[in-house]
Amino acid sequence: MDPLQPPSTGPETSPDVLDNAFLALRDRTRRYVCYFLLEHETASLSEIADVVTGWIYATEGGIVEPQCRTNQYSNLVHTHVPRLVETGVVRHDAEAETLSLDPCPEPVRDVVARACEAETGM
Repeated sequence: MDPLQPPSTGPETSPDVLDNAFLALRDRTRRYVCYFLLEHETASLSEIADVVTGWIYATEGGIVEPQCRTNQYSNLVHTHVPRLVETGVVRHDAEAETLSLDPCPEPVRDVVARACEAETGM
């Protein structure tokens, strides 16, 4: 690869798409959302809040109390989901209250998969 030539991200993926994806995925909660969606493709916000809360507290060795899950759900709705949608990593169906990785470009999906493998060993 020519060091003066930027690496190719594919014919349909601009460097801005990858930049935005890396910014979105620098947060552990957003990565966990994407990891879950890699396996399930579509899930309800409620289900994602349950799973992400469990994963976060499992890695920290804490006990999950109902308020933890309520706080996580609120953070998803007000912070994390809008950021993931804005960067094109996930699609949010507000009416059905579901998320999916449907619009996620393949190079970004690959980054999510590699991050999942590195972070979880799976």
